[in-house]
Amino acid sequence: MRQNPYKIGRTKGISPRLKDKLKQLPTLKGYEGRWFRRVLIGIGVVLAALIAIHFLKPETQLMSSVEIKRIESAGVLTVGVRDDMPGFCENGTGLEAELAKLLAERILPDTEGAVRFVPCSSTTVTTKLKDGSIDVAIALQPNGQGSAYSYSYPYYSDKISLVTLDPANVDKGLGELTIGYIPGTAAGSRFASYAAELGAAPEQGIVDRLLRRPKPTPDPETAIMVETRRFGSIDELLSALKSGAVDAIALPGAYLNKYFNDLAGETDAGQFYICRADVGSVDYCMLCSSDEPALMQLADMLIYELKENGTLERLTKEYLSDLPGR
Repeated sequence: MRQNPYKIGRTKGISPRLKDKLKQLPTLKGYEGRWFRRVLIGIGVVLAALIAIHFLKPETQLMSSVEIKRIESAGVLTVGVRDDMPGFCENGTGLEAELAKLLAERILPDTEGAVRFVPCSSTTVTTKLKDGSIDVAIALQPNGQGSAYSYSYPYYSDKISLVTLDPANVDKGLGELTIGYIPGTAAGSRFASYAAELGAAPEQGIVDRLLRRPKPTPDPETAIMVETRRFGSIDELLSALKSGAVDAIALPGAYLNKYFNDLAGETDAGQFYICRADVGSVDYCMLCSSDEPALMQLADMLIYELKENGTLERLTKEYLSDLPGR
């Protein structure tokens, strides 16, 4: 057995063989150390970037904004809700109530009871945002109410149904039905567009427009003319359906769920029916004043994370799995 192969002696020092081995170790000096220096510089750049991301990441900047500091000073996030909508928010319980609590925890992580609910109607939400009564609205609000507000990503897509009390209407063509809706609402506007598209004429080509040819008219063989009636409120709309003034009404799932028992009680079978037409849907968003955009940017981060980790899907199933029309 060989002993002391590098001959490290008591008096002679390190042997030439060991010196050769040591020379092969990485060095920072000279031409030989250029690659090692580059690796260390690269590692340093990455570490610096990670530190910068940690301290300068968007959420950190948002948490330092004026609106968030104001909420931190108040110690509570005030959220406007529709507190009469089963599955969404009813007596402080539902999908929108859970989202409000999660957003409050995001902004005020160390505060117990960080959210305060303020009941709103569809007509008072924007008023309360304008006068500062609420910080955020999570109350079945669609996008597109004007530049005075900032909107989050949608957290729920609500299907618009054509609801009837007569099962014979389910398979009828829309041209055979009189359908009621509420203009000016998101669902009403979507239905009106849908009905107009069914009866629209083919789009005129660029050449025909340049030559000023007559505009095309609806093709009687393919166009569907839908008879519609407008109503001013949900109560008027439901009354028209119950009285037979209309054959069906356009209603999003949230409102269909709210009035389920009333509608179901109007038929001998104790139920209502949904026509097969696919009208479309309404996307609900959080919103706040456009003067406080940091709130909705934080809301966007929250909604994105809830979608990615499956929490939003779980909450939707928990509270809205039985929503009529889904």
